[in-house]
Amino acid sequence: MSEAARSPSSATVFTVTELNLRIKRRIETDPTFAQCYVAGEISNFKHHSSGHMYFTLKDETSRIRAVMFAGRNRRLRFKPEDGMRVIALGTVSVFDRDGQYQLYVDDLQPDGIGSLYVRFEQLRNQLQAEGLFAAERKRKLPAYPKRIGVVTSATGAVIRDICTTLERRYPLARVILAPAQVQGVTAARTIVAALERLWQLSEPVDVIIVGRGGGSLEELWPFNEEEVARAVARSPVPIVSAVGHETDVTICDYVADVRAATPTAAAELVAPHRRDLQLQLSQALARSQAAVAAKVQLYRRTLQQFENRPLFRFPSRLLMPQRQAVDFLEGRLRESFRRPTAQARRRLDELERRLHRVDLRHGVGASRHRIERLESRLGEVLRARMARSQADLDRTIAALEALNPLAVLRRGYSLVLDEAGRHVLASVEQLTPGRDIQIQVADGIVQAEVKRHGSKRERNEQIRLDI
Repeated sequence: MSEAARSPSSATVFTVTELNLRIKRRIETDPTFAQCYVAGEISNFKHHSSGHMYFTLKDETSRIRAVMFAGRNRRLRFKPEDGMRVIALGTVSVFDRDGQYQLYVDDLQPDGIGSLYVRFEQLRNQLQAEGLFAAERKRKLPAYPKRIGVVTSATGAVIRDICTTLERRYPLARVILAPAQVQGVTAARTIVAALERLWQLSEPVDVIIVGRGGGSLEELWPFNEEEVARAVARSPVPIVSAVGHETDVTICDYVADVRAATPTAAAELVAPHRRDLQLQLSQALARSQAAVAAKVQLYRRTLQQFENRPLFRFPSRLLMPQRQAVDFLEGRLRESFRRPTAQARRRLDELERRLHRVDLRHGVGASRHRIERLESRLGEVLRARMARSQADLDRTIAALEALNPLAVLRRGYSLVLDEAGRHVLASVEQLTPGRDIQIQVADGIVQAEVKRHGSKRERNEQIRLDI
């Protein structure tokens, strides 16, 4: 290598801090080192007074420093010790002050159940990403359930504890048991089937408790199965998960609407205590009585106020103006009738006096004489009009007689008609030999037949020849 290549001026020069920070960023951005599982044996374990745990994880050929802060290790269900084989879940990063990389542990499990724990974490992360653990999908438990379904073993202590607790606290509720296996390979399938039986009841339950007693992770594993978790998530009624002891946590606990530390605690959660109900009823009764008493007191004061008003103390004062108004109207009504009656009576008296002053006999005689004169004049007028009408009628008859064709026929004339007697034949051109005709004279009709005819000119010549 040349001197120029080894010269600091030709290469990037890092400070120790910059180099450690760059290595730290490189490791932290690698997804392989984020939330990874590391199996090893604990050594140099130290539980600091601050609550943090510092230790080393090692195997046969290598080791790595690890730290688990107090906020994480409070949830451990065992006490780590030197020589214990564990599986740690954490993130790899660099402690830049010392330039050493180490494992920041989030969870720790004994290595004996490591594979189950890994499955547990993977399923939990999957269901959490799907939103099955979301707080907004959690439902409230019914305040006063009538029917409570329980999914557990029919022979275990869980159902006895639940029934005893409910009988003591809330005997009104009826417990419907759907037996299921709570341990073993086929347990998850029987738990789902028991839930489905409760959903299909003709009279549905108000809430369901899914539970069993405590045990190891392997014994509680049916409640970590995916099919159980999804069945709990699609339940049409709220579900309380009461699996194991208080320190035991299962997937069922995360998906259920409410988690109870124990089956007894679940029974206490789903039903109120009779003492609480009695207290609530007593308080409601007291509030109702107080409200009624306040209403009664208010109405009593209102009634007293009305009673003290002059209107109610002296009710006749209310009627006096009305009576006075009635009297006034009655007087006006009488006056309105009295005045027209008096005027009509005066008018009648005046007419009677005028009638007495009139001499009816003189008036009747004058009227009779006038009627007689009118009758005489009417007779004269009628006779004159009758004479004029008779003269007009005679003139009209004479004129009609003069125009009457029968009168002409009586003077020797006749009419030639066609054979039907409807049309007058006025010309010889209308007559043909052999044609039937009718001849009307003054006193009848003659049927005739045309033999021959001649024109007027021929007749005149014949007359001249005769002359």
